[in-house]
Parts: sequence; structure tokens; C-alpha cells
Amino acid sequence: MARTLIAPTPSSEDGINLEAVDGPAELTDGNSFAWTANRRVWIKNGDDAALTVNFVTPATVGRGNRAVADGGGAIPAGEHRLFGPFGPEYRQADGTVHFNYSGTTPTNVTVAVLD
Repeated sequence: MARTLIAPTPSSEDGINLEAVDGPAELTDGNSFAWTANRRVWIKNGDDAALTVNFVTPATVGRGNRAVADGGGAIPAGEHRLFGPFGPEYRQADGTVHFNYSGTTPTNVTVAVLD
């Protein structure tokens, strides 16, 4: 399978219902979204076990081409987190940001990319 691209949802003065705009969390191959400087990612862990989200940075720095550390963090069971914005170090060669999930095979995870 391939990484699943999530289309962004624009924010509004009237607010948005995140439960209504969430997309598929591709737990095996990960998700992606088109990079812009102000995008954020909302992830809800509806599972009964903690989940870790990893935002992949392809960037390197210095003479030794040291890898820039990936971003992300843990989401406890039944909770949600908002990540971002993401700097250009997260932009892949194809212009997207990649993110993956790890933990005990979660099955009830939803995600939304927000502008």
C-alpha cells in the first residue's frame, strides 16, 4: 500500500467540527499532506492504548550530514493532539510532509490537516 494523502481543511471564523473533517489514518504506510508553512495536523487516538506519531524530516545539517531529528510525540489512549506548524525541514522531495504511527497496532485513529 502507499502512504495516504490527507487534503487540508480550511479554518473558518464560524469554527470547524474536527470530528466531521477527519480523514483516514493509514496506520501501516503512514499519511502525508502537501507542505505549507502554516499547516497543522490534528490526531485523535480513539484506541485504548497509547500511540506515537512521527513526522519525518529528510533534512541533514553540517559537514557530517547529520540527520535533523524527526518531530512528533505520544498521544495517550482516548486523547487528541494538535501538531505543527512544520518548517521546511519536514518537506520531502515531492513537496509533502510524511508522518507515521507506532505503538500497539491502533485501530481507531482519525486525523485532520488544517489550514
